[in-house]
Amino acid sequence: MELNARQVADYERQGYLLMPNLLDGDETAALQRALPDVLGRRGPEVVREQDSPDAVRLAFGAHAYSEAFRRLSLHPRLLHPVRQLLGDEVYLHQSRINPKPGFGEGGAWAWHQDFPPWHAIDGMPEPRCVMASVFIDDCTAVTSPLLVLPGSQRHGLLSSSAHADTVGRGYDLQNIDRSILSELAEAHGIEALVGAAGSVALVNCNVVHGSADNASPWRRAIAYLIYNAVGNACASSERPWYQNNRDFTPLRALDDDCLRDTV
Repeated sequence: MELNARQVADYERQGYLLMPNLLDGDETAALQRALPDVLGRRGPEVVREQDSPDAVRLAFGAHAYSEAFRRLSLHPRLLHPVRQLLGDEVYLHQSRINPKPGFGEGGAWAWHQDFPPWHAIDGMPEPRCVMASVFIDDCTAVTSPLLVLPGSQRHGLLSSSAHADTVGRGYDLQNIDRSILSELAEAHGIEALVGAAGSVALVNCNVVHGSADNASPWRRAIAYLIYNAVGNACASSERPWYQNNRDFTPLRALDDDCLRDTV
């Protein structure tokens, strides 16, 4: 799969590219079936909601212990466009799943950029990194979709402060200052990334984004695969493998039917 010139231009302009239904129903079903085992895992790589300890907030590193998510990380419909956008071979810096359970158990994510902690803690030199956001479930207006400020990646690193929720929890979320967020929202607007299960959004790691609590009764799970350019490899080894992968071997795509074979 190769992106056309318009798709590349859209990504460069707005900082993200939404591709509806990139995965079909059988492929999405394979991920949905694999998800309970991932969320039931016990270990430091699975972070639970502070106010709902039975609910998972983030599951890191599923590509290393779930066959379906390993195959997803090597899917040509993800790898080829990411390589094209970065102009380099890529490796997986990190993978994480935000299951966003319903009834308010799936908590909010304050406005932030992903790149600052990767730069400051992991030693990632430049924001040459793409977050492939794979919709495991339908993402609708009522299930707390990912919200983005299109074009915000062009402002570089923004002033931010650590969120109390991140203390001792590893993911080091940095909230955007309110005055800066207001200025950016007035300049760029805010868009919701909605789509059916199997849709994929490729997002620049400096795009400002966040999401609200999921007050609906329906789960809204997204798998985030963080692809970094091999030429932009991280220099630090402070964080564990599931947050800062140290294997910079270029990824090689599997066959296009790789996920369907797990059905």
